[in-house]
Amino acid sequence: MRAYGHRHGVEESAASIVELQSVVIEADEAFLAALRDFAQYALDDMRRLGERYDHVHFQDKCKVWRDSWPDIVLTRQYSSNSPEAA
Repeated sequence: MRAYGHRHGVEESAASIVELQSVVIEADEAFLAALRDFAQYALDDMRRLGERYDHVHFQDKCKVWRDSWPDIVLTRQYSSNSPEAA
């Protein structure tokens, strides 16, 4: 598992992606409940699709989305970016 992100206020592009050593999420109960449901959705989708699973966006699947929340993208782990391949 690896975590990546974009700096706030910077136009998102492949060049703006940075690998994160740690992730801090400041959240309330509503966000954590929505994140839990999203993670379960992604897990179910990954199990159902197998190797065909690529990624899913939090803002696309969240039923109670708030514009103040950051989008979270859960991707499958590719062998080329897994720690074991490094």
